[in-house]
Amino acid sequence: MADLSLLQEDSQEEIDGFGVDDYSSESDVIIIPSALDFVSQDEMLTPLGRLDKYVASENIFNRQMVARSLLDTLKAVSEDERDCIAVLERVSRLADDSEPTVRAELMEQVPHIAIFCQENRPSIPFAFSKYLLPIVVRYLADQNNQVRKTSQAALLVLLEQELIERGDIESQVCPVLVDLTAPRQQR
Repeated sequence: MADLSLLQEDSQEEIDGFGVDDYSSESDVIIIPSALDFVSQDEMLTPLGRLDKYVASENIFNRQMVARSLLDTLKAVSEDERDCIAVLERVSRLADDSEPTVRAELMEQVPHIAIFCQENRPSIPFAFSKYLLPIVVRYLADQNNQVRKTSQAALLVLLEQELIERGDIESQVCPVLVDLTAPRQQR
């Protein structure tokens, strides 16, 4: 305990010995870092730039975070129709991810993205049927059980919220469901 008190006394002496007079000469300049010095490189990127950076990341966690942040990214670029479409194109690219946890996370976000697109981007009526629904339908037959279950849950939400057009149900959803429920032929 005595050692600690000596250390405290030494520290206090160093602080006491350091005065304003020590920096009275004009040649000494104190540089105080500005807030910009602490801004990360990610914060300097556009929402699409950040999305591109992490969609291609080697780190699985980064790709999962991209999937989680897709709705926020879409909201950030929602004023520009081309940027909205660019985000949806990145969603399609993320859907091809080899990691099941990334695909499952993406599928959890699809209903939220679909609702946002319907409410805020009616000028892109094809967004859901062209970009999101094909992913949901494809994941219904995914190899990974968690991805399949998440896709089924997403499909139910989309149907309950009436976000899928009747023509899309008939042309995209029904054929896959019929195929999945058909009895398997033994060879």
